[in-house]
Amino acid sequence: MRIVAEQNVGETRAAVMDGDRAVELHLERWSERKARAVRGEVFRGRVTSIEAGLNGAFVALGKGPDGFLPFGKSGRPDGMTNGSAIGVQIAREQFQDKGPTLALFEVEDGDAPATVVSAPPLAERLSMMFDAPVRTPAEAEVSLDDLFEAALEPVVAVPGGGRLIIEPVTALTAIDVDASGRKAQSTGQKFALDLNKAAAREAGRQIRLRGIGGVVAIDFLPLKKKADQSALDQAMKGAFRNDPAKIDIAPSSRFAIVELARQRLGRALHEICWERFGVESVETCSLAALRGLEREGRANRSAKLVLRAGAEVHAWLEADAIGWRKSMTDRLGARFTLELGEELAPRGFDVRA
Repeated sequence: MRIVAEQNVGETRAAVMDGDRAVELHLERWSERKARAVRGEVFRGRVTSIEAGLNGAFVALGKGPDGFLPFGKSGRPDGMTNGSAIGVQIAREQFQDKGPTLALFEVEDGDAPATVVSAPPLAERLSMMFDAPVRTPAEAEVSLDDLFEAALEPVVAVPGGGRLIIEPVTALTAIDVDASGRKAQSTGQKFALDLNKAAAREAGRQIRLRGIGGVVAIDFLPLKKKADQSALDQAMKGAFRNDPAKIDIAPSSRFAIVELARQRLGRALHEICWERFGVESVETCSLAALRGLEREGRANRSAKLVLRAGAEVHAWLEADAIGWRKSMTDRLGARFTLELGEELAPRGFDVRA
């Protein structure tokens, strides 16, 4: 294992590599530094409400939304009341409209809410998690741009032919297995089983790579024989053998639909990068523009640079809520300007030297 990481102006992106193949992609944005609690961080929180019906309590952290502390079978801790100061650790990060999930953690007395242990930078966290060295893309000969772009595509090729169509919706992620483009080395049920097994392996890889959590429904090609259905179930278990998240896989239905639940450890990649299905957010486009500016600046070390941006990207960059101008000046010097490109798409950009 190795970690390939790049600290860009505005965000850090990283890939967990197993050999030449990426198995996980992660990113951390400057805009969320004060607004999101990261998995593993420790807080001295303040209980805001105890919910008997939920068997837990909501806790203010001083960063981002209140977290939820489930009591579990042991019930409410002795002495806990509304307003109590308690030590908690982030067990699952916030996603969509749900705040983080917490676990009790012993801390010293003090003011609350307050951060007790901050998470280290992304690359360092991944290095510790996987006991792996950190490399930069240049050293590792890996293009993070290509990896992230591919991991946001809804259509993924299955080795040997066929494809997966991945569509996140509100309650779950739907994955359709399609035989298009696969040459038949066999006929009938053997063809369907061979494709399904290959698709199961690729689905397992894509789910982990993209950080997809919650319920996933995979629509495979129909299988008539019980032995084939059992073989598909075994292929599904094998596809998640190395996944660090907890996985619960239901047996395939008579319609060859497999449902599974994957533990949410954070947000899926599309939840960070997209505004809605298939549409990159203004921030995602703006950060891509900054990467383009820095890339051009490093390729032309003495040239004057002009970043031209469409209306929405220009407005985001002009507001400079993350302090990108100072950081970019530290990296490239004061040799770049930002201009409104009225003829560009609202979220488009180009860089000229």
